[in-house]
Amino acid sequence: MKDRRKNKRKRKVLLILYLGICLAIIVAAYFHLSRIARSFNTQNLELITGLYAEKMNDSMEYLQNYAQEDVKMIQSMENAEPEKLLQRLQKNLDRTTFCNIGFIMNNGEIYGSDCAVSDIKKNQLDELALASDISFNSDPYQSSETGNMIMTVFVPIEDSSQIHNLYVSIMIEKLRQLGDYELLQGKISIHILKADSENFITCISDNSNTAGSWNNLLLQQRYFQYDEDYSYNQWIKDMRSGKREGRFSAIIRSEESTISYRSISSMPGWYVVVQLTNKNISDITQHFSIWGGIYGTILVGFTILYMLTILLLEKRDKQIYMGLSTLDPLTGIMNRRAFQMAVEVEINKKTPGVFIFIDVDNFKSYNDMYGHNNGDFCLKYFAQTMKACFPEDCIIGRYGGDEFVVYMKNLSVDAVQKYMAEYQKRISHLTLPTGEEVQMSASAGGAAFPEQGEDVMALCRNADVALYEVKQNGKNAFKMRGM
Repeated sequence: MKDRRKNKRKRKVLLILYLGICLAIIVAAYFHLSRIARSFNTQNLELITGLYAEKMNDSMEYLQNYAQEDVKMIQSMENAEPEKLLQRLQKNLDRTTFCNIGFIMNNGEIYGSDCAVSDIKKNQLDELALASDISFNSDPYQSSETGNMIMTVFVPIEDSSQIHNLYVSIMIEKLRQLGDYELLQGKISIHILKADSENFITCISDNSNTAGSWNNLLLQQRYFQYDEDYSYNQWIKDMRSGKREGRFSAIIRSEESTISYRSISSMPGWYVVVQLTNKNISDITQHFSIWGGIYGTILVGFTILYMLTILLLEKRDKQIYMGLSTLDPLTGIMNRRAFQMAVEVEINKKTPGVFIFIDVDNFKSYNDMYGHNNGDFCLKYFAQTMKACFPEDCIIGRYGGDEFVVYMKNLSVDAVQKYMAEYQKRISHLTLPTGEEVQMSASAGGAAFPEQGEDVMALCRNADVALYEVKQNGKNAFKMRGM
């Protein structure tokens, strides 16, 4: 009897010990998984911040490129009367994206709609434009015509005896849409902040009523509580000093949050700010804390499954994010930055090749005649033909607008000439979706590495010089630099 009682006590002790170990495993696994989830989401938060900064760079580059096309038209109509030139600009304006266009004369006179001229004078933007020799973006301001917040891009007109600047305005709501990813809607807040004025635009918010609004960060500080070793003043000081990126924690509206920010290179003084609440970071681990006590025996297997899922998601997300930041959205080939990086890799490996600059002939006239949709169709066709016609190991990219670039590796100049002749032949006839048959052509210039340039910029300049010579001699041809 005494032994039975002793064995019973042992079994109770063992049971308590077993339950204690299970509980310890569950608690340890919960906190361990919480740290993994927090680390994973924090890394993705920084990746998302960089992605949005890249997206805004591409968006502002698009605005600049659009304005540059109109600058070329102004330069080609140098002797036209200002009123007729304004009518032409307003007629060609893409009003699905932009709301105003006009120009500022060297004598300070502003041409454009009455409301646009009034707004520019009221905000003294004409004085800034006349004093600047480079392109710049204005701070957002309220349109007296529609009441909406707008931003204006000013581009100087070089070599013009009459006109000093072209300006193009876009509604903040349109700019917000350029940086919007529905995939993250409701899970993350993203703002564009100007450091010197501390004003910000809300691009994405879990509160749909605040998306697209224009606010001041200082006025929002009543909702912020920073860590002891950080403060609002430190944050602003870091950005105003030109710090490229950073991350910190704060309690916002009673919720612990992580904030990550990164500068926008094409908008000096502007930052993308991404905010994610720690509650969203740890939601997935809450599932384990609820069911851990009931299903403790499958904890290890579930943990392994969770870890594999995170690794797979991380791999997939990185592929998605890298694809978004390296591909041109219209043509599906590399954008300018990705192309330059790929060519730099080959140059560092000393891989000989030919850098080719291709420009679609008379693309502006083609757009005016057949419409922008058919213009986009043409650009897609040019890119598809390049991929089909050129060797598979070629590096192909869209430089911007109707300009394309190619780097052909390990080929002689004669071989490159043959490929370009075949390419010119294939693009010469194009059937539009409407069934119309149109004739197309392209001008191209090339420069060989390393003979005619030892870096990407030098190759690009020499190829552009050769391209200019082709355009001066009737277009629709390919020419190597110096040949």
